[in-house]
Amino acid sequence: MLLKNRLFWIAAIAGFILDQLTKYWVVQNFSLGQTQPLIKGIFHFTYVQNTGAAFSLFSGKVEWLRWLSLLVSVALIAFALFSPILSRWEQWGYV
Repeated sequence: MLLKNRLFWIAAIAGFILDQLTKYWVVQNFSLGQTQPLIKGIFHFTYVQNTGAAFSLFSGKVEWLRWLSLLVSVALIAFALFSPILSRWEQWGYV
């Protein structure tokens, strides 16, 4: 059986691994608030802690946010498994 929407899975797994590796690298090598430019003036890694979602949305509501994230992740997985074959751009967009 061929896996449907293969690009979706490749992008999702690669994105997850890259996210976890960069977080680990920053936590191991930076002190809180430290910034390291990768492309000076354009792209910097900065060690900050955020207890909410993007832009501190739902800050302090970690348990609620954890369940919401799980629900969205399960919904995306189900969509990728049970939907018809998506175009390349749709597969990238859902990741």
